Amino acid sequence: MAGAAQPVRPEPQNPSAGDRLDSWKEISAYLKRSVRTVHRWESEEGLPVHRHLHQSSGTVYAFKSELDIWWASRKTQLEAIAEAPHEALPMASRSRSASAVMRWLIVLGVIVVVAAMATLAYRRRGVLANPTIRSLAVLPLQNLTGDPAQEYFADSMTDALITQLAQVGELRVISRTSVVRYKEAPKPLQAIARELNVDSVVEGTVMRSGARVRIDAQLIDARNDRHLWARSYERDLNDIMALQGEVAQAIAEAVVKKLSPQEQARLTGSRPVDPEANHLLYQGVVAQSRQSYEGFSDAISYFEKAIAKQPDSAGAYSGLSLCYIQFSFVGPLAPEEYMPKAEGAARKALELDEGLAEPHAVLGIIQYRYHWNWSAAETELRRALDLSPNYAEGHRMLAAFLVASGRSEEALAEAQHARELDPLSLQALLNLAAASRAAGHYDQAVEEYREALQKDPQRPRAHYQLGVTYVETGDLNEGLVELQAAADLSQGNPHFLAYLGYANALSGKRREAQEILNKLDSLSRQQYVTPFGIATIHMGLGEKEKALAWLERAYQAHDSELVGITTDHRLDPLHSDTHFRDLVRRVGLAR
Repeated sequence: MAGAAQPVRPEPQNPSAGDRLDSWKEISAYLKRSVRTVHRWESEEGLPVHRHLHQSSGTVYAFKSELDIWWASRKTQLEAIAEAPHEALPMASRSRSASAVMRWLIVLGVIVVVAAMATLAYRRRGVLANPTIRSLAVLPLQNLTGDPAQEYFADSMTDALITQLAQVGELRVISRTSVVRYKEAPKPLQAIARELNVDSVVEGTVMRSGARVRIDAQLIDARNDRHLWARSYERDLNDIMALQGEVAQAIAEAVVKKLSPQEQARLTGSRPVDPEANHLLYQGVVAQSRQSYEGFSDAISYFEKAIAKQPDSAGAYSGLSLCYIQFSFVGPLAPEEYMPKAEGAARKALELDEGLAEPHAVLGIIQYRYHWNWSAAETELRRALDLSPNYAEGHRMLAAFLVASGRSEEALAEAQHARELDPLSLQALLNLAAASRAAGHYDQAVEEYREALQKDPQRPRAHYQLGVTYVETGDLNEGLVELQAAADLSQGNPHFLAYLGYANALSGKRREAQEILNKLDSLSRQQYVTPFGIATIHMGLGEKEKALAWLERAYQAHDSELVGITTDHRLDPLHSDTHFRDLVRRVGLAR
């Protein structure tokens, strides 16, 4: 990156109003390259960029006429280094004298000879010229249309490339939720690589003009800022899936050299896409990322509109299934209201495209959280990861399944893997902490929950899980503080209220526990309230028969929380009860 000691360049005399570019983004758009590449050109290649003398060093401007002159003297050299085609960097001025061309041809010839000698030396020493790349992050692609309304298009292309590359088993690919934050808060390449723990990054630009789409992408070794590969691709807008697959395949082959036949088939398989349906599809993805009942509801609306535009959109059906399944954790709906919808959407998605990982993962959740079919659930969850080994959410889902199954060490390994694939995700950190607690690593779990709260002090689920951890370790006072915070921040989430009621009862605050029972009873007249949670409050009050009656209601309602019947420590006193053991058998967890 350019330092503060850049020389002050004289401005051209009498520049026209249209000659000036007033930001890094405008400069990079004019040069058809990413902001990061333009930064590097300024520091390494003398790109003529000016700075306002009385403002911060980041406030810059440039003149097109100066850039044209600079480009005329650098074009051949920079294109040779980037290995990009001639059209990758169009400029207004392309004229060049015969002598200048000859000088650059001589320079290029020297570069070729030196490179050949270096390659020969590498081979004689048995060293590969290209370093081994085992992990990468696709940074948000830059929108070069100049139209903010098209920003979604560049973002959707980024998301699609990540999804495509996640299918390559020999490569660790960072999840969208971790890389998306660099869109608004860019950092030096090596700093990003350290935060994400990756060897390489993909960066690039997207240009949409009418019915044509163009992607310029480059692969960079983040350890030394060395460019390994660069290409440009252009297709018709209706052929966007083929374009995405072509770019993903080229990147994958540049890294792992040889793809399996299955990986090649998944990367190159495509079908025509309605541009408007594609837009709606990505709007659904963005709404879904809000991780709230309202966000999931909005996403469902977008996906349904996408299906109306393109009835054979497997991606839209997959998005529907993922949203419906989230109602297990947020919102006022009963399982019978959303689970069949989630299952229907997942099966329709797989009917259209059996190779999608997400619908298999959704079916896995439905099998054990609704149908109590644990073996079928594990088959579906592992099938999802076979199809997309870098599917971070799939590893997180499998970890949750393994926790409920009582296989805590396996769960911890999956949760750690999910965190490696999505290192900046708060949800991945919370999932890891839950697995740590299930494995009996309470100090580690507390540390991880505290880390999550440092990142987002207003996250109700982080307070809730920390409160549960404190209660399980016998620290009721700290547990009550955190559980109360969770209930307040969530505006009375029934799951959080139920655990708060149990903790109050356990600490001798029977009146407060009874008040929560009354509140949940009143709330149940307006929305679904988990019978499992009510059963646990009765356990805290020492009312085992009432607890068993509510657990039976939970079974009849297909209450998703019932999957914790053998691992939730609130129910430990019931483990020897005959009725309880029969219930465990019916839920499919009898050993």
